[in-house]
Amino acid sequence: MKTTLNSNSFYSNKGNAKVIQFINAEDYMILDVGCGAGDTGKLIRSMYPHTEVVGITCSQAEYAQANQNLSSCICMNIEQDSLPDKYQNLFDVILFSHILEHLINPIETIRKLLPYLKPNGKIIIALPNIAHWRERWKLALGRFEYTDSGVMDKTHLHFYTFYTAPKYLIDPIKELKIEHHLVNGSVPLAFLRHYLFTPAIKQWIDRLGAKYMPNLFGGEILIIAIYLPNP
Repeated sequence: MKTTLNSNSFYSNKGNAKVIQFINAEDYMILDVGCGAGDTGKLIRSMYPHTEVVGITCSQAEYAQANQNLSSCICMNIEQDSLPDKYQNLFDVILFSHILEHLINPIETIRKLLPYLKPNGKIIIALPNIAHWRERWKLALGRFEYTDSGVMDKTHLHFYTFYTAPKYLIDPIKELKIEHHLVNGSVPLAFLRHYLFTPAIKQWIDRLGAKYMPNLFGGEILIIAIYLPNP
């Protein structure tokens, strides 16, 4: 059994700054699953220097870079291999930023890692939204084409919407309780966004769109769940 990520893959970007709003100074130990080159962990450590971020990747190329950006990194296939016992009950946060959609069995991977999370620890999940208005428009035009990145990344095995993500990833695990469920996105305003509206007005409209029509305007789904071993 293999994921669509492999030992030759290399994902690097500026890091996912949106997930950091759910991390605080008391989250001393973070496990970043599918850490890529360690960019998000590097952002976290820049804000909270005393936080340790342990990354997991199955790519040797990413492992070399992530070891420089993170406290440490483990090169393993998370669906086939297990973390060492020393990590059990250790982490305050387990982060799944744009990785679950690449896995064959994401729900089992979440279950597999729960013993490494402290009671009342957080699961943070970030996913692309297949029901975003851009994807709807492409499908309406008869276009269903895989790409090298983005929502239609050719390595994605699963697709989620704002409404199906918690149903398929959180609800089956009784030990997890959703604390936040929201989206990041924007409302298409064409030339109005660039020429007429001030930044404050654009942000206000985007917040309204994300709040009241998250499945249409949300490009990224965020779920934060609390681990309650004895609910």
